Amino acid sequence: MNLQLIWADLPIEIRLEFESHAKSISLKRGDRVYHQGDLPRGLYFVLEGLVGLMLIGQTSGKEHLLRFFKQGQFFGHRALFSNEGYHGTSIAIEPTVLKLVPKEVILAAIEKEPILLRNVVEVLSKELRRSETHQVMILENQILVRTARAVVYLKDLHPDHNWTRQEIANFCASTVSTIIKSLAELEELNLIKQDGRSIVVLDRDGLIALQDRENS
Repeated sequence: MNLQLIWADLPIEIRLEFESHAKSISLKRGDRVYHQGDLPRGLYFVLEGLVGLMLIGQTSGKEHLLRFFKQGQFFGHRALFSNEGYHGTSIAIEPTVLKLVPKEVILAAIEKEPILLRNVVEVLSKELRRSETHQVMILENQILVRTARAVVYLKDLHPDHNWTRQEIANFCASTVSTIIKSLAELEELNLIKQDGRSIVVLDRDGLIALQDRENS
């Protein structure tokens, strides 16, 4: 995938401008793209792999997984357009290839082609909705339900990635030991199967319906 496919609805001159100024970045699993507090350099486009956005809790000091960016998506836009430092740290969840389009190129493109700004606003709006939904899930659901929802979401997001118990715990705002117990219970319910680190979804509808069973 290249930037022309990601921005297929932009005029050819804008896409070529992005391509000509983009810097390629190759990352290994665990490499940081940027750290919390760094000033924005531009927009990052995911050509291959998966990037997670982590936030360190001010009280606990623990890392919390906020969201993911997969192939075909971009990130770094909130800090870029708010002119603030990054509020979290972005990390490669697996080997990843990015293209970085510099800040000045993005801002100049927006002045020429307002449709770019519309696309960014649309992405920001969807992210806000997902964030609000995730927070409600954390506040209202028990840990077994949260784990079930997390497994469905994460496997749908990137089915070939072997999600670690730490990554699932971060996503659920829980602990690794609690997640291990919850996964074991889901396996006893024949909803999932664990094969080493791999998690296989046996009954996706059952995982989704677990909320109703918990409330009955």
